[in-house]
Amino acid sequence: MFFIFIVGTAGSGKSLLTSSLEKWFVGSDLSVTVVNLDPGVDSPPYTSDVDIREYVNYGEVMSSFGLGPNGALVASLDMAISHASDLRDEIIDTERDYVLVDCPGQMELFAYRNSGPLMVSSLKGDDPALSLYLLDSNIARTPTGYLSSTLLGISISIRFGLPQLNVLSKPDILTEIELEEIVEWGAEIYTLEEALDASEEGLRREYARSILEMLRTLDTATGNVPVSAKEMTGIDVLYGEMQRVFSGGDNLYE
Repeated sequence: MFFIFIVGTAGSGKSLLTSSLEKWFVGSDLSVTVVNLDPGVDSPPYTSDVDIREYVNYGEVMSSFGLGPNGALVASLDMAISHASDLRDEIIDTERDYVLVDCPGQMELFAYRNSGPLMVSSLKGDDPALSLYLLDSNIARTPTGYLSSTLLGISISIRFGLPQLNVLSKPDILTEIELEEIVEWGAEIYTLEEALDASEEGLRREYARSILEMLRTLDTATGNVPVSAKEMTGIDVLYGEMQRVFSGGDNLYE
């Protein structure tokens, strides 16, 4: 089995991408299991084969412990860890080649507590795995937004210990020129530096230059694959990149 964890900031399009990827896999005669890992979601745009909501009740946790939405999510995820082996057993029982894992919408609550990385490692076991990190076009359309989103993605990859691909979500909201520019920022880091120099000044510019120098030193990939889950475009390119990673062609964060 090949595990694909889909992560990103709230509203970046994780669930819709999960749904579109499932349709694409099925249409390509590839067997796929869909896992919902968000205990607080109401109606995801797909039918999950394995669902964390069968093990923890987000609403009950909120009311029983008098917690707010974020506190209830944290508590639910912490509780779900005791069921990680059951979730993995369910996944294995489907006997399919690919596993799409739609991670919680509040990414920071999932990634920066021990329960998040522990859940990821428990679900994938010794099977090959990668994460798809969604760069929201609403944020990534500016140089500083792109840089900050990329840094957040690197942080997530370190937390999960997985090779990672950056996916530029919602490219359909961008103009053709904006899309070309963002793709170029990812492909050639000096173009991002030029854009930052042109748009920022003073301390913000110095911060940006220091961060870019760090990325160069680490030889960290900042590239992205534009994928429109709404229009079902770019998925074939993304699949090719995933195959490259699974075959051992990209293990930057392992």
